[in-house]
Amino acid sequence: MDHKKTAKEVLSAVGGNENVNSVIHCVTRLRFKLKDNLLPDKEKIKQIDGVITVVESGGQFQVVIGNEVPKVYEALLDTMGVKHGDQMVEDDQKNEKASLFSRFVDVISGVFMPVVGVLAAVGILKGLLALCTSLGWMTDQMGTYKILYATADAMFYFFPVILGFSAGKKFGGNPYLSAVLGAAMVYPTITSAFTDKTALSFLTIPVVLINYTSSVIPIIIGAFLAAKVEKMISKFAPGSIKMFMVPFLTLVIISPLVFLVVGPIATIISDGLAKGSMWIYQLSPAVAGLVLAGFWQGIIIFGLHWAFIPILLNNVVTNGFDPINGMLFCTTFAQTGAAFAIALKSRDPKLKPIATSATIAGLMGVTEPAIYGVTLPAKKPFILASIAGGIGGAAAGLLGSTAYGFASGGIFGIPLFINPKGMDAGFIGFIISLVVAFVVAFILTYLFGYKNAKPASEIKVADENKEEEKTVFSPLHGELIRLTEVKDEAFSSGAMGQGAAIIPKEGVAYAPFNGTVVTVFKTKHAIGLISEDGVELLIHIGINTVSLKGKHFTSFVSEGDTIQKGDKLVEFDPKAIEDEGYDITTSVIVINTAVYTDILVEDSKDIHAGDRLLKIR
Repeated sequence: MDHKKTAKEVLSAVGGNENVNSVIHCVTRLRFKLKDNLLPDKEKIKQIDGVITVVESGGQFQVVIGNEVPKVYEALLDTMGVKHGDQMVEDDQKNEKASLFSRFVDVISGVFMPVVGVLAAVGILKGLLALCTSLGWMTDQMGTYKILYATADAMFYFFPVILGFSAGKKFGGNPYLSAVLGAAMVYPTITSAFTDKTALSFLTIPVVLINYTSSVIPIIIGAFLAAKVEKMISKFAPGSIKMFMVPFLTLVIISPLVFLVVGPIATIISDGLAKGSMWIYQLSPAVAGLVLAGFWQGIIIFGLHWAFIPILLNNVVTNGFDPINGMLFCTTFAQTGAAFAIALKSRDPKLKPIATSATIAGLMGVTEPAIYGVTLPAKKPFILASIAGGIGGAAAGLLGSTAYGFASGGIFGIPLFINPKGMDAGFIGFIISLVVAFVVAFILTYLFGYKNAKPASEIKVADENKEEEKTVFSPLHGELIRLTEVKDEAFSSGAMGQGAAIIPKEGVAYAPFNGTVVTVFKTKHAIGLISEDGVELLIHIGINTVSLKGKHFTSFVSEGDTIQKGDKLVEFDPKAIEDEGYDITTSVIVINTAVYTDILVEDSKDIHAGDRLLKIR
């Protein structure tokens, strides 16, 4: 893969620098926050070398790359001319009212994503140490053991410091300040007071003694409050003393607040989450495993799995163990088993190597290549793998699988399920559940989930030759121009797809076919439609008109509405928009251009709403 080329093509297809508010990456994905989520050409992005698929979730536009994502990310930053994607200014996006759950997922992923890799690494180290002591290769009195254990346990012990830095950065505050706040929570004087039950007070107010080592929720709330207070103080602090006065006042205000109020309340929440998850688990471990593991890969597809991370971590730091992660581990091996079945059975010269590499990645704990590159496109293997994952999860619950640290899926996370006191029946049950998930997924997929059909490329060509001609009628009255004449490279370059452009003479856009409204951007300047025969269309009124935030636009449809050709979609005021300095050229783009052989534009200068605009074959 040419990382630089991939980065350039992805950036162009999402609308260029000017459409990007911020971009970060996780283990397998580039995660964009865009100003206009209708601009990206999803089908074009999926065709880019190195791209597995595209996902929209939690307010993010996610481009799934796989294991090469760090290199593509670095190339992307070079292309964009920035040093840190997560430090780019998020102007319009911060004003966008995402759902409460989307914001929650965004916060959780932003706080935990930077530390998950290291967290998994030290967890594996603790698991290996437990394995070594169980087999008698090492004792806990050996210097080697003590040094390695200190290395592995340090992150958990000082978790408030590390999370403080990560959370402070996510909330837009000074990360070093929130890290100091976390350090205060695990300071020896404080931990000793808890251990020795020594009474503490602040200005005569008694302090509830809590052990904050390894805690999660208190520091996240504290970092959030610190960022808010820091910004408020910054507005009023004189420039000459701002550098030290802002952090000084922030710490003096927030530190007592954390110990007196936030810590006790957050600890109650933490205990409640731990007890609640254990209560659900204890109702029926097998049923809990069947349901949670069965739906887990679907949850991952929508990026909602980050909402569970605090619960898994909280169980470990509160109870010393977590019974849920063992169930979820099975889903990784189920998807891997399905991918392996397809790798062995497939005769498609393109799919076979993809399935093989996805199998290897799955064993390492990364399932996105298997999901997006192999099982999900074929549909049935994904469903069968999810069923197998549920069966494995039920077995894990029934046999008492328990994690003693935070582990990501894959063979390297297996040692984390060894009891520090010695290998027990729970670990054996865990291994059995992994084998069950892998084998069931493999057998179901091999026998029922995949047929040795012709390569996908051959099928596609045959299907395209049979397709009938489709028509898109003009949504506007105006001057018809070529798409290449549009003064916006995202459209003129064809990155978004093929189509045409119209300079409106009237301020009304009508439905260009019978179909459904897929998206109405909240600023009303762009509408996504899909016709009854599958044409995905974007009508984008004006250039950069997202900045008007809905001014001069009136929408007459909502997402999910059924439309008939000629229905009024949106009214706008061309003169008022031009008076504000915006180009009103309207682009009409076939988003799924890649699935068609030809998209022909009518040869006409003047076009009326309802006239034929595009012929598609």
